[in-house]
Formats: sequence, structure tokens, C-alpha cells
Amino acid sequence: MTFFALEQLGKLYDGYQKPFSVAGHQLLLLQLDGERYLIENRCPHMDVPLDRGQLLGSSGIRCRAHGIEFDLVSGKSKGPLADTIGCLKKYPIVYQGTCIGTEL
Repeated sequence: MTFFALEQLGKLYDGYQKPFSVAGHQLLLLQLDGERYLIENRCPHMDVPLDRGQLLGSSGIRCRAHGIEFDLVSGKSKGPLADTIGCLKKYPIVYQGTCIGTEL
């Protein structure tokens, strides 16, 4: 596996969300309430990028296309369609020195 640096830790803050393209993967790095998440930058419902999604509370994101909400901890969607929509794809977060990144 290869480490890919995404961001300096000092640049992260609650409400941070930034897309990255790494080795053919479209990723979205988020920070909410001090927790960091790295997910595929795509809504599993209709493949809409989530980088312009609305961050919700301490661990949620809402897709701008159809308003579907996802829990960032579990990756599961919320609401009446929850059983019919796939989960967010999550990627491992790796810390190296003052950088946050992932290994692919």
C-alpha cells in the first residue's frame, strides 16, 4: 500500500470538507466535531458528488441532489429509503507526521 498525503493537520477545522482525486479514487475529507472522515465523493443513490453536500450536526451529510442524509460513522442513509440505498464507501485515515492521508 502507498501513503497519499491529503492535507496538513493544522488546516483542518470543524466544518472542513474538501475533495481529492487520488490514484483514480474520488475522495472527500471531512471534519465534524473534531472527528475526521474520509469517504468516496459520491452519493450511492445517484452518483452525485458529495463535496457540496450540507454537513449536519456532529456526524451527518445531506446530498444536495435529493436531500438524502447519511451518517458518517456508519455510512448508512437515514429515512424511508434507508433499506434501498447503499452505504457511503469509507477509506482509512492515516496520520504521518503533520499530514493526514490514506493508504491505497
